[in-house]
Amino acid sequence: MPRKYPNYPYIEPITCGKSDDQISAIVDKLLLQNPQLSMQDGGPLDSLCRALDVDVEYSDRPNEILLDVPIGRNAVIFLAKDSKTRHDRLATATGLGHWLLHVPPTRKAHPDVGIQALYDPTDPEAFQEARRFAFALLMPEAAFKSLWYEGGGQLTAETLNVPTQSVYDRAKTLELSS
Repeated sequence: MPRKYPNYPYIEPITCGKSDDQISAIVDKLLLQNPQLSMQDGGPLDSLCRALDVDVEYSDRPNEILLDVPIGRNAVIFLAKDSKTRHDRLATATGLGHWLLHVPPTRKAHPDVGIQALYDPTDPEAFQEARRFAFALLMPEAAFKSLWYEGGGQLTAETLNVPTQSVYDRAKTLELSS
C-alpha cells in the first residue's frame, strides 16, 4: 500500500505554469509522436504508459500517492484496486500530466530526491495543472464540444469513458453552459 513519506527523501512536484493552450499543445505533440495511440476510444492508457516508461500498479486503500518517481527506479502511477475504469483513466492521465509537466523541472531543481505527486497534495496548484493535462488528453476540445452539444454530459462521459463530474469540470473550463 503506497503511503507518502517513504524511507528516502522526496519532494512534491513543482508547478510549471503552463496555460491551457500550452498544455493542449503538449498533448497534441505527444499524440503526433505516437500515432498508434488513440485516447478518444475510451480504452485503457496502458500503451501510452508503456511508451512513456511509466508503470501502473493497483493498491489497497488508503492510497495517498498518485505518482511515485523514486531515484533510480521506474516511475509508478498507483490506482486503487476497487476503483472504476473511468476513474482509473482520469487518475492515470493526471499521473502522466505530472510525469510530463512537473517531473523534469522538479528533478532539475532537486536532483537527489524522489518525487511524489499525492492525491491530496500540500499545494494543489501542480495537481490542477496535471488535471488540466488529463482533461486535454482524454477530452480534446473539438471532440468534447461535439459530444457535449450532441447529448450533454452523460453522453460525453459514456463516450469518452471518463467520470461524469470531470465532464462538467471540463465544460466549465471551456466555458460551455449545460
